[in-house]
Amino acid sequence: MAEGWRSATLGEKIPERVLRQGPKLVWSLLSREARGLRTDWEFSAPQQWLQVRARGDDADAFLNLLVKKFGEAPVQHSKVERWDLCRGFITGSGRVGFGVYVDLGILEPVRKDALYPLHRMRAQLSDGVAKSSREILLENALADYFPIRTVVTEIQGEKVSVELADETREQFLWWKQLPFDRVIAIGVARDEVEKAVRSARLGFDVIKIESLSLLVQCLVCKMDTDAPGVIAKIGNNLKGVALAAYRSQVKPLE
Repeated sequence: MAEGWRSATLGEKIPERVLRQGPKLVWSLLSREARGLRTDWEFSAPQQWLQVRARGDDADAFLNLLVKKFGEAPVQHSKVERWDLCRGFITGSGRVGFGVYVDLGILEPVRKDALYPLHRMRAQLSDGVAKSSREILLENALADYFPIRTVVTEIQGEKVSVELADETREQFLWWKQLPFDRVIAIGVARDEVEKAVRSARLGFDVIKIESLSLLVQCLVCKMDTDAPGVIAKIGNNLKGVALAAYRSQVKPLE
């Protein structure tokens, strides 16, 4: 590493669409965090994971701020241990029938995804009902790049297994208790989603926008507004952005 530079691989995975568009969006988002700090910095995305390096008087403060806000990827397989809490991102959703893969940011010595096994998906996300992994993913809008907190449950050589940490499991339980549909927008910054909502005149249909990660946003629909309808209206304003619908099963009170 060049003299004076310090680096951190953050717990943020950058969707391919964003990388293809160039560095402007990520640069803009990180610039907000560096405001007022005396530091030179730059970023890269090895295997889509956001890596920032910095130097200068406030380099450590800048990197610590980013790690505190976004978390840090393990990078090395040897650093991952059983019962670790890791932030990960759904990858290859629906690719296999025996679960779904989660990218934890294990990049060395080779990139390795963890498996969230089907029997744990059923126990945690479908009340033990024998649904397929694809059904469970669709019901919970778990598309590629959806961020989740996981617990490492097993390590056998290079194979890593995980399940949902309490934080993420409780998030889905909370969603299921509420009568609100949600739209998951993947590969887009929050301010761009807010602009799209205004342009589509959906200010009364979308009651809140929650950031699930740097580039994954959750649009909470008002009662009686369905997520597919919002997607149909907002799609033209978010061209190329992946949009997934979460359908509430709770009936609003009369």
